[in-house]
Amino acid sequence: MSTAEIREKLHQLINKADERFIKMVYALAKEYQEDDFELSSEHQKILDERLALHKNNPDSASDWNDAKGRIATRL
Repeated sequence: MSTAEIREKLHQLINKADERFIKMVYALAKEYQEDDFELSSEHQKILDERLALHKNNPDSASDWNDAKGRIATRL
């Protein structure tokens, strides 16, 4: 389904929706807008350094299952 079709369907749903649904959609949209943020230059620098380390030594990374296992043993 294209974005335009989804938009049209959403308009139709909202026009027919009850108050509860309208409030849920509004809260979701509001939260989505509030999540828009920018990294500080310091945080971006940290991420760039970590990415460079990973690119230089990709075998040093763990897959998610290994990471979960190590965390579980510490709990």
